[in-house]
Amino acid sequence: MDKNFEIIFGRNPVREALKANRIKEVFISDSFSDMVLINDLKKTNIKINIRKNNELNKMVDGVHQGIVAYIKRYEYSSFEEILKDSKNKKHPMIIILDEINDPHNLGAIMRSADVFGASGILVKKHNQALLNSTVAKTSAGAINFVKVAQVSNLSQAIRTLKENGFWIICADGSGSTNYFDLNYDFPCALIIGNEGKGVSRLLVENSDYVVRIPMKGKINSLNASVAAAILMSFIGMNN
Repeated sequence: MDKNFEIIFGRNPVREALKANRIKEVFISDSFSDMVLINDLKKTNIKINIRKNNELNKMVDGVHQGIVAYIKRYEYSSFEEILKDSKNKKHPMIIILDEINDPHNLGAIMRSADVFGASGILVKKHNQALLNSTVAKTSAGAINFVKVAQVSNLSQAIRTLKENGFWIICADGSGSTNYFDLNYDFPCALIIGNEGKGVSRLLVENSDYVVRIPMKGKINSLNASVAAAILMSFIGMNN
């Protein structure tokens, strides 16, 4: 396959990639029955190949739901583009990910970012899950609409955000403020930390607020993408 293209699979990821005009070629199981999606594909000039289900099984590692597609490789946006888009909102929200390594977490966070109106996501260039087919499937198509920018230094990015009027909110169990005790009536950049280590000490120190999600059970932490969704939902109410 051409290095400029990659594989995605599953009905929702393919449907959203079709909306975004990213699909080059499609492979459909001979038992595929989603006629709405088939008819939408037939309206385009996309090449459609019919294959046995076991042939599709060999193409991907996961549940393909009878459809696989070659799409244009995902590209990153620029930090400047995300900042520009944020100016269209009264109380914009930008997400900062501090070494999220699991592509399933990245995909789930992108899905929440789209649902709750984030202007974009900032990630490090290293030690960070990349945009790929796993992220695409987990994001349920949000990967086509949520801007992600790679930056060399998150601390420098935070300084730039502050210069542009953003307040930095760090989600960390060490916080003394419950997340629902802030009004978030300001431009907000939310930091979500690594699945194991959490947010790095330097980023915590550079934050304006450190908030926590109170826990009532015996487990004292949440999955990174779940915590991100809870916080984005609350913050997004002010966007």
